[in-house]
Amino acid sequence: MAAVAAAVHARCLSFGFVGLDDRDLIVADQAFLTRPSSLWRAFGRSYLGVVDAGHAYYRPLVTASLALNARWSGAGALGYHATNVALHASTCALVLLLLRRIGLGRAASLGAALLFALHPVLTPAVAWIPGRNDTLLALFGVAAWLSYLRGARLLHVLLFAMSLLTKETAVALPLVWAAHALLLEPELRAPRSLGLHAAAWGALVAARMSLHPTTVTAGAAAPLAVLAGLFAGLGKLVLYVRPTVLAVAQDTPVWPGVASALALAAATAYVPGVRPRVMALGAAVFALLLLPPLLLTGLLALDQRLYLPAVGAVLMLAEIVRALAPGRGEALAYGGAALAVLAALTVGFQGVYRDERSFAREAVSGSPHCALAHLCLGQSDQRGGDDDGALAEYRAALALGPAEVAHNNIAVIEMKRGLWATAERELRDEIAQSPRYGKAQYNLAIVLRREGRPTESCAAATAAAALSPDDDGARAERARDCP
Repeated sequence: MAAVAAAVHARCLSFGFVGLDDRDLIVADQAFLTRPSSLWRAFGRSYLGVVDAGHAYYRPLVTASLALNARWSGAGALGYHATNVALHASTCALVLLLLRRIGLGRAASLGAALLFALHPVLTPAVAWIPGRNDTLLALFGVAAWLSYLRGARLLHVLLFAMSLLTKETAVALPLVWAAHALLLEPELRAPRSLGLHAAAWGALVAARMSLHPTTVTAGAAAPLAVLAGLFAGLGKLVLYVRPTVLAVAQDTPVWPGVASALALAAATAYVPGVRPRVMALGAAVFALLLLPPLLLTGLLALDQRLYLPAVGAVLMLAEIVRALAPGRGEALAYGGAALAVLAALTVGFQGVYRDERSFAREAVSGSPHCALAHLCLGQSDQRGGDDDGALAEYRAALALGPAEVAHNNIAVIEMKRGLWATAERELRDEIAQSPRYGKAQYNLAIVLRREGRPTESCAAATAAAALSPDDDGARAERARDCP
C-alpha cells in the first residue's frame, strides 16, 4: 500500500515552490530552520512566526519537521516534497490497517485504502508542501486510533498529544474515538474505560491550549453554510472528484454532496448486509473532522482539509462494497478500472503544483471568486516582472474582499516606480488590515525615510523589528533610522 501511494505521487519530487505559504515557511525562514536549536525552539513560536510572531496557529511539530528537512535540503524543495510523499505513503498503510481492524474484510479494505491513496481530491495534501499539516495530523491521528482500539494506552496518549501539536483539528479526534467505542466496541464503551480515556483527552486538550491559546478572529458560520460545506466536501470525495487548489463556497457545487448523501443513505437502508452502525461511524468521522474549519466564517474550502475526513468517506464506501460481495473477477474489473482512472486524474492534477505560475493560473481558473487565487496570480506576475499584470490581479483580489499582503505588494511596485506617496497610502491600508504584518512596517519605514521623515521611519522600523525579530532587514532598517 505504501509503495503504491508513493509511486503515484513520485512526480511531486521534481516540483518546486508554489509561492503560497511554502516560501514563507521554508525559504524566508531558513535563518530559523537551520539553527541547531530550531527543533526545540519550534515549541516557542507560532506556526507562521516568520510573518507574524503572534499568529493564531500553533503547529510546532510541523515546524520541527520542516527544520529536519532544512538540515539536508536547505532552501531546495526536494526534501520537503519527499517527506510529504513518505507521510502520505505511511498514512495509507495505517488506513488499511484501520479498515481491517473495523472488520471490512481483505478485499473491501484494500480497495478503500487504495481509493484513499489515489484520490485526486486529496492531492493538495501531498503535492503542496504546507499540506503536510494534514498528512502529519492523519498519520498521528490514525495511529492513535489504532493504538486506542488495541488497548495501548500510553502510546495512544503520546500519539494524541502529537496530533494536538500538529493541527488544531485534532481536538475533534476524541469525539471520533468515542463514537467508535459507542457504536462498535462494547469493551471500550464501558463507563470506566471511556471515563478514563475522556479524562486523559480533556487533560491533553487543556495542556495544549495553555501552551498557545488559539485566538481566531473569524465569526461563527451560519448553520446553512456549515451544512453546505459538509455536502460540498462529501460530494468531492464520493461523486464530484474535481480537485481545486483554492476554493470559496461560491465556486464549490453542493448538489454532488446531496446526491452522495442520498445514495449512501439508500445503500444503508436497502442493500442487504450493510451494517448501519459502521455507516454511522463513517458519517461521524467525516463530519466531526471536517466541522472545525467549517464552523468559522471566511475560511477557504481547501481540499487538503478533506484528507483526514476522507477516512470516514472511504469507510462508508468499503462497508457497501463488503455487503455487495462482488465476485473476484467483477471486483478486479470494475474496481481496477475506477482506481486506474482516479490515479490518472491524480497524476495529471499534480502538475499544477509544479511551479508558482502553474499553481496561480489553476487557482484562478478553479475558483475565480477567490481573492487569494488572484493574489497568488498577482505575486506570480510580480516575480516574473509583469508589474501591470500584478496590479490588475491585486485590484481584483481586493475587489472580492480583504486580501492579506495585496496592499503591501502594490506598495512595493509603487516604491519601485518612485511613487512614494501612493506607496505610503497602500502600506497604511495594509497595516490597518493586518497590524501584525512586519513586512508592511518595514516597507513603510523605507518609504518614510525616502520622504524625509526620520522620526516616523524610526517608529515603523522599530515596529517591524518587534513583529519580525528574525528579519535581518527589519533590524538593519531600525539601526539605520533610530539613534
